Amino acid sequence: MLLSSTLLTFGELVNSLTINIITIFMTKPVPQVRKLEAARRSVATSSSMRTTVAPVHRVAAHLARRFHQLCLGVLAEVTDAHELSPVQFAVLAALHDEPGLDQRRLAQRLAVDAVTAGHLVDALEKKDLLDRQVHPDDRRARVLSLTHAGLELRMRLRPALAKAHARILAPLNQKEQATLIALLMRVVEGNEAYAKPGNGRRRPRPRGAALDKKR
Repeated sequence: MLLSSTLLTFGELVNSLTINIITIFMTKPVPQVRKLEAARRSVATSSSMRTTVAPVHRVAAHLARRFHQLCLGVLAEVTDAHELSPVQFAVLAALHDEPGLDQRRLAQRLAVDAVTAGHLVDALEKKDLLDRQVHPDDRRARVLSLTHAGLELRMRLRPALAKAHARILAPLNQKEQATLIALLMRVVEGNEAYAKPGNGRRRPRPRGAALDKKR
C-alpha cells in the first residue's frame, strides 16, 4: 500500500514537471529557440529577395540593363523638375570638370555618338546652360563651356544627385559599394573594344533587300 502510494506520488510529480516544462517552452522560448526562429525568418526574407530576378536572367547583360534602368529612374527624380535628363546633366558635369571640351571629346567622354552629342549640346544651348564657340586652332571644331546659369544649376543639383547615387547603392554597405564600383570599372575597362555607341542596335537593312522580301 505504501509502495503504491509512493508510486502514485512520483507519477503525479512527473506529470507536474512535464506540464511546467511545456508551459515554459510555450510562453517563453529559450535563447536557442529564439535564434533558430530569427535565422528561419532571415532565410525566408533572403529567399523572397532572391526570387525578384529569375535564375535564367542572373547574367551580366540582363542585370546591367536593369541596373541602368533603375539608375535613370532614381536620377530622373532630381533632374525632371528642372526639365533635364540625367545624360544632359552629365554634360554639365563633364564641362564643369573639364572646361573647353569640344563636341568630339564630349561624345567620347559620355560614350555617345557624335550625332547624339550634337543634339545634347543643341538642347542645352537653347536653355542657355552652355556656350559653344569656334575652336581657335580648328574652325571645324566647337569649344564648349558652361554659362553662368549652367554652372549655377550644376552646383545646385550636385548635392541632390550625390544623394540619389547613394540611394541607388543603399542596399550595400560602404565596403560593398566601393567593391561594386571598382568591379564595374574593371569590367568596362576590360571590354573597352565593345564600349561603342550604338552597340546592340539592329543594323538597318538595305532598301533593296526589303523590297526583294516583299516580292
